Amino acid sequence: MLAAAVILSVDAQAASLQESLDLETLTDALPEETREQMDGLTPETLPGADALEKLCEAASEMMRAELRSVTKTASAMLAVCLIVSMTEALKLGQSQEQCVILAGAAAIGTAGLTDLDSYLRIGTESLHNAADYAKAVLPVLSSAAAAGGAVTGAAARYAATAMFLSLLLDTADRIIVPCICGLAALSVADAAVGNNMLKSAKKLLKRVCELLLSVMCLAFTAWLGLSGVVSDPADALAARAAKTAISTALPVVGGILSDAAGTVAAAAGVMRGCVGVFGILAVAFICVKPFVSLGVRYLVYKLSGVICCCVSDKRLSNLVEDLGGCFGLILALNGAGALMLFISLYSLIRTAV
Repeated sequence: MLAAAVILSVDAQAASLQESLDLETLTDALPEETREQMDGLTPETLPGADALEKLCEAASEMMRAELRSVTKTASAMLAVCLIVSMTEALKLGQSQEQCVILAGAAAIGTAGLTDLDSYLRIGTESLHNAADYAKAVLPVLSSAAAAGGAVTGAAARYAATAMFLSLLLDTADRIIVPCICGLAALSVADAAVGNNMLKSAKKLLKRVCELLLSVMCLAFTAWLGLSGVVSDPADALAARAAKTAISTALPVVGGILSDAAGTVAAAAGVMRGCVGVFGILAVAFICVKPFVSLGVRYLVYKLSGVICCCVSDKRLSNLVEDLGGCFGLILALNGAGALMLFISLYSLIRTAV
């Protein structure tokens, strides 16, 4: 009777695990647009192939829309470069040619900066949305991992992700985004006047952004790896010690209780997998819009810069390429945030005891 009571109580604990994790917060915390795209997907079950189909469909629709939009901007920039090239062929004189290039840089800069401003907002908004969703999914996933016995490991990974995401957001708002804006402004100024000091300032700002993103990603992965090296063996040792203590203290039902407790750990592992995969998909849906939008613009601007180089002054083609590099930096910023979340979610899913 005692053994039966123990088994029933453990089974009841495993059955109530799903309710205690409060899985509704995972869907409630999603942005409205993402919730509509993920309609039909739930954290309680592992998603099937339809989830990837929905993600690919959303990406393809956005790509078609972005290509139509950015093609107009690229065509306008190419037209400006052609007009400047035609005026240069007229040999109006050095001062007149300089005025034409200045006008061309102003036209391309106006179009590019307007485009950059709107997509800079999209990029930063997506990064904040992903960080806000992390505040909902990481506690639930950490609780599932802790229920499976990985108490120390789950807490360490959660703390590391929260700390580095907060650091990334602060760095982005205070340093990286202003540097990108400054880089774009310096690119326009350099195209207009062609100053070596402006070129050096552009390289410096770009290098600062790239270095900050690289250092934060490397530091995050190193910290997460070191915390796993320390915490995972500690959790495994604690779990083995608990099982040994139970089996020794209760000679008759100790082994049954120890085995039955494994049911709770197994149930926690299943829920951890479901929640983790759902969280990864949610982050992917949140990030698909800026990734597609910024990626398309980065590629089109770079390609346009190469074409403009063949028909116009090099300063104008460099301006188009530099503006494309600004889109690339915003894309890298979003990629850094998504990478941190993907690695953290995957590490929590893979947490073993």
